[in-house]
Amino acid sequence: MYKTRRAQRFYAIALVILMGTFLYWVLLHWWFIAPLQQMAEEVEVLQVSYQRFSTLEAQRGFIQAELESVTRRPLPSEGLLTADEPEVATAQLMQLVSERLSLEPATGIACTVLSRSPQTATPNGQLLQIKVNVDMECGIESLAGTLHRLESEQPYLVVDTLSIQRAPNSTGAQDQQGHLVVKMQVSGLLSAMQAAGHE
Repeated sequence: MYKTRRAQRFYAIALVILMGTFLYWVLLHWWFIAPLQQMAEEVEVLQVSYQRFSTLEAQRGFIQAELESVTRRPLPSEGLLTADEPEVATAQLMQLVSERLSLEPATGIACTVLSRSPQTATPNGQLLQIKVNVDMECGIESLAGTLHRLESEQPYLVVDTLSIQRAPNSTGAQDQQGHLVVKMQVSGLLSAMQAAGHE
């Protein structure tokens, strides 16, 4: 009899604990505790972000002074076009494109320029961006070599736009070699100060 009452008391206490835990999670935790914990985490994230931005704000003067110093610093001439005027720079750019064609690929078709048309130079800070549109016929290997040479040799050139299509009149063996029609815009940089000094 004593053991039975003791077991009943144990079960009653266990049931009360389970009910209390259930009510805590259902009524308190999800409605009150969890939102407070989420708010505390968000506050901590905001504090970290605020400290980071405060550090950057404290360095604003130093960063701005460095930026102005770099802006006033003369540009290295190795990567720029060497002409004195935009028109001459355009001619130089066309010549560079022709010189950097992959004319002797290991396999496939060499690149051939079909047409070149100069575009209007665009000011860009201390620089003038000299542009030319180029239409070519290439094989796959020669095109890859040409693109690499265009952007890796000095003065540095940039392929701004590139359109590649299979040549519509290619047949047979040429198809197997990958006869491609390529349209691209290539640009180089010219010092605006240098160009202004020769006007």
